[in-house]
Amino acid sequence: MKIVNLVIIVSFFTNIAFGQDYLGYSNDSLIIKSVYLKETISLNLHVPETFNFSAKSTKYPITIIFDSQHEMTYPQIINSIDLLTNESQMPETIIVGVPFNRNNRYYLTSSQKTKNDSLSGIERMEKFLFGELIPTLQKTYKANDFITLIGHSRTAFLVNYLTINQSERIDIAIALSGFYSNEPLTIDIFKAYISNTSNFPNKFRYYFTAGSTLEEEGYLIECKDLSDYISNNEIPKNFEGHFAETPNANHITNFWVSVPPILMDSYADYNSILNNWFYIKMKRDSIENPVQEFESDLSQESKNLGFEVNPNLTHIFSLASIFGYQKNDYATAIEFIKLGQKYYPYYPDFDLELIEYYKLLNDLETSQFYKTEYRNKITSRKDISEVEKAELLKYIEE
Repeated sequence: MKIVNLVIIVSFFTNIAFGQDYLGYSNDSLIIKSVYLKETISLNLHVPETFNFSAKSTKYPITIIFDSQHEMTYPQIINSIDLLTNESQMPETIIVGVPFNRNNRYYLTSSQKTKNDSLSGIERMEKFLFGELIPTLQKTYKANDFITLIGHSRTAFLVNYLTINQSERIDIAIALSGFYSNEPLTIDIFKAYISNTSNFPNKFRYYFTAGSTLEEEGYLIECKDLSDYISNNEIPKNFEGHFAETPNANHITNFWVSVPPILMDSYADYNSILNNWFYIKMKRDSIENPVQEFESDLSQESKNLGFEVNPNLTHIFSLASIFGYQKNDYATAIEFIKLGQKYYPYYPDFDLELIEYYKLLNDLETSQFYKTEYRNKITSRKDISEVEKAELLKYIEE
């Protein structure tokens, strides 16, 4: 138990150093001088805990959340993603919040054009997202091409517009309290588009919700109409439409309360990996090659989702702990930790585990090697202060 407590304490300091607001995500800004928006825009950026410790080959999916200017709802959504990630219910993701203001919210989500402009506001937003923002994330922030869009009200309309214009590039579209009857879109255009198999060469999941209160009535009527259409007509096999009515939710509340259950559904198979290990696989008398079997689970989930899935830190530490501290199978525990190092080679807490496991194997030379590795990783970090480094190094000596 002593080493487990040590890991928890050091992990706590690592997370505190990583970001003050969220346990597993940073709270940063991304500033882009946009040609298409004709202005410099400051976006919310949240990179996962493992980002600064990851290998060059490790990539992350993209989650773009519109309306990040909401001071109450937006942090709730990020906290929800933070919790779901730390509980291994969804993989780590690069999160970007796109703020709007009173002056541009209608313009950038409508067919309105400024004087002598050939592009409408919504077209400029589309070009910004897919021509500037997403390429920046892929070039600079190790993002892959798995894209989730989340919008509410007018920005849910933006999600609907992008659904019929970028369906080949979007993987999950989430429209909360959205509508369809506004230029340049109509409900009939939307229905016709989602009925055409050629528009969905890849798996596409579309989630839409509305509350049951009076202020949500207009949104609810349109959403139910679309839901009925999806249920009663032949829809392409690659298109999945999921509607949910949120009981008693008003307009703003429906924004943030809808997100967690949708993400849990989107990544249900990812969550099932650890669940199956805890409650099914670990009940076997033996598992011939545990690490290979776990890698096979990741591979299968990669096929299901359409991108290479990374193991979560919870996966690695939980499985290593079961084999190491419950089964006294230190060799397998070490294999799991080293698997984690393939994805996150600079993550120092892995070395803490290896120090202890090699001690338990009476391999003091290798244990000392990882103690040195840990020291080197801590002293070379540029994201924490010298005081924080001293605190972390103190624990390794204790």
